Amino acid sequence: MNTTKKLICSSFVSAALLSPTANAEIAANVAIQSDYVWRGISQNQEDPSIQGGFDYAHDSGFYAGIWAASVDFGGDESTEADLYAGWGTELDNGLGIDVGIIEYTYHGGPAAGGDFTEYYVGLSYSGFGITYSIGDEFDDNIEVSYGYDFESGVSLGATYGDYDSYSYYQVGVSGEVEGLGLDLSYWDTDLDAEPLADGRVVLTVSKEF
Repeated sequence: MNTTKKLICSSFVSAALLSPTANAEIAANVAIQSDYVWRGISQNQEDPSIQGGFDYAHDSGFYAGIWAASVDFGGDESTEADLYAGWGTELDNGLGIDVGIIEYTYHGGPAAGGDFTEYYVGLSYSGFGITYSIGDEFDDNIEVSYGYDFESGVSLGATYGDYDSYSYYQVGVSGEVEGLGLDLSYWDTDLDAEPLADGRVVLTVSKEF
């Protein structure tokens, strides 16, 4: 992800925590993926990736968090750590709105780098979603998605995106078994000459606390 943002939101977090009427929640998550794929491209040389993070959510719609994953780009980078913050709400007509900022940072040896920032705005309605992201280092990204939840607890999802002169898509099924989240997805791109962007199936096992 993924997604993250900077401490420009720290003042908002402090205000929310100090408010006597504030209702907030902090949650944690951990996961292992057979391959960490972001926008259709492997971030870990097609090897498994360990991931986890913390999320803060306030009744006002404000949220913030940190998320990290093991990565391998062939250089010194071994860990991606993302900081994020945003605001989201759902209007009375069912239209969802989400705006925020993500700071992607990379850590490891002395030559680790490549940090960048993205700003995003998203709309959702009745299972459909569209998100526009613009960064300070790469081209903008437009992503459309659809998700459907069955009464059994199984969910189906699909995503198509156009990013940095290539396109990608994902289709998957997810659910929960014995308290563990399971997701099986197929990713592919139109980058025929890039082996790390070939079509692949990714299994994710996760747990929320």
